[in-house]
Amino acid sequence: MHLRDEVKEYALTSLDMDLVGVTDVDRLSGAPAGYRPTDLLPGAKSVIVMAVRLSLGAVQAIFRAHENGLRHAQCIYGTHAYALTPNYHLKFAAYRMARFLERKGHLAVPLPSGPGSGGVPFSHRHAAVAAGLGEFSWSGIVVTPEYGPRARFVSIITQAELEADPLYSGPPLCTRCGICVDRCPVGAISATDSKSVDIGGRRFEYGYVHYPKCRVGTEGLTTRTLGFKDLAIPDDPTHEDIERARQDIDKRQLSEAILPSDRATWYCGRCLAYCPVGSDPLIGAFFNVP
Repeated sequence: MHLRDEVKEYALTSLDMDLVGVTDVDRLSGAPAGYRPTDLLPGAKSVIVMAVRLSLGAVQAIFRAHENGLRHAQCIYGTHAYALTPNYHLKFAAYRMARFLERKGHLAVPLPSGPGSGGVPFSHRHAAVAAGLGEFSWSGIVVTPEYGPRARFVSIITQAELEADPLYSGPPLCTRCGICVDRCPVGAISATDSKSVDIGGRRFEYGYVHYPKCRVGTEGLTTRTLGFKDLAIPDDPTHEDIERARQDIDKRQLSEAILPSDRATWYCGRCLAYCPVGSDPLIGAFFNVP
């Protein structure tokens, strides 16, 4: 069995991953200096990208929170579909994959995944597209054919030279339906402005996301995402505006944060929860729960 096949079998069977793909480092050569695979591991040849499907029941909980005002249900999404469980599952899987490769004589760097990682040294989104696992949706989230945006990714950079998977070439997954734009409670996703990136000789386009506005929603700084109150934030905020506004949060309200910090970022999730993309038959189910 070729090493690439061993890697995939190990990921899917021993590591309990749902998806795995491989890209060569050349497809990611357009990343900013310092964030390329070869910057993090000189002599790197390949990047392995693994994905775990989010608990659809946990995603349904954030859907219920927004649809039915069940503010207390947000912690289910925050724990099991955003910050903690899926990302720790991915962190340990990346570590074990790196050990698997190094036992076979190939240096490998396991990268961190998600909140609580102490920084963002690498774009798992771009690596997932480069490894053929999906494409960018208009909201900028990577959507896969199977699970739409309801997946989290982690990457392992290695000096092993593995055959790259082809880029996704099926029917467009994102139909530009506009649901993510319409459902965004803070107007962070532009309906018309876009960004683009070249990966593996193809250009991928996605909508422009105003990230300070996005933070207003994800950090619960507005009652529109079931935050405690509407903080005084400009209509076109900067990150500095957000930080100043956060000083007005009652510290007692932050005791619900599920991370060892004072910043919970799981209040919204509407662009993920309301997106209809994905062939998994359970995805449509939570839209129709009584």
